[in-house]
Amino acid sequence: MFDFFVNVVLFWTFMFLLALQAYNILFHKDVPNIRTAPAIRKKIIDLLKTDFEARKISPYTIVDLGSGNGLFTREIAQALPQARVIGIEITRQSVMWSNWRKRRAKINNLEYRRMDFLLYDFSEADAVVMYLVPRFMNSLGKKLHEEAKSGTLITSNKFSLGDGWVPEETMRIKTLYFHQGELRVYRKA
Repeated sequence: MFDFFVNVVLFWTFMFLLALQAYNILFHKDVPNIRTAPAIRKKIIDLLKTDFEARKISPYTIVDLGSGNGLFTREIAQALPQARVIGIEITRQSVMWSNWRKRRAKINNLEYRRMDFLLYDFSEADAVVMYLVPRFMNSLGKKLHEEAKSGTLITSNKFSLGDGWVPEETMRIKTLYFHQGELRVYRKA
């Protein structure tokens, strides 16, 4: 009986993981849609507010790469109503959901663009936030070196930016999300 129970649990665990992988492949271009931990979102918003106050740029443009369902971009836009917030997301369903939630919340300083973030022109960004998988970090680092303007604030949840970027600061942030807890802060020279 115990062997039967173990086999059933293993079978359904495998089926769940298989379905999750199929969902990611079909709807998210094989990139998981993982929410940034609340404590890390709060820290990034605090960094953005401090940067905005120090630099006094108008409009202060914040770009969220892989914005998913738009939760974080909505939080940023509400916390910094004077900023222009852009969510870049490749999946149609996520962009549709994000736009619907933006309209419901009546947020006017937020827009979503359905596109590959490696095709985005970073020259307009004053700040870039991301929580991406490692396979994109080197090509993204190269693109940011080429296109980001001097002074651009860049934050990366968990993973290091590639192509020679060295963080100004690496923060350990206490969070209940066991797979997160490290935030890297960069500044384009």
